[in-house]
Amino acid sequence: MATALIEVVLAGTDEKVEFMLRSGETAELAIVNKDPHHVVCKVFVESVDGLLSSIMAIEVGGQRLYLGKSSEAGKNIMTEIRPGGAGILRMRYIAPPSGVDKAHVKIRIELQAPSPSALQRAEKQTTQELLLASVHEKS
Repeated sequence: MATALIEVVLAGTDEKVEFMLRSGETAELAIVNKDPHHVVCKVFVESVDGLLSSIMAIEVGGQRLYLGKSSEAGKNIMTEIRPGGAGILRMRYIAPPSGVDKAHVKIRIELQAPSPSALQRAEKQTTQELLLASVHEKS
């Protein structure tokens, strides 16, 4: 049976979480923003090994990345996370029924302050959402 070991490392603290998945299984990891400001969550693929007849789907914030036999390290996806909010990192492993792959994927997560223009957009969006929420409460 095909299996995949996924190592997820949080940059800065080097805290590591490992997941062992069989074909068709999905693992989820909540990434919580404890800062009082928006942060950009970047998910980097550091290494990919053993994905011969199988694929790995990695998703965060609606962005998805597929890894397979010809995938190389260096690919990344990102999302913004509000203060006190969370982003969900989803990893799904897919292999044929007769697959025997022993995959190993290393992922690094970095949380960074957004650029000033991105921060202004995020604050404006939050203000608009608060206004919409107050309109719904009054109805």
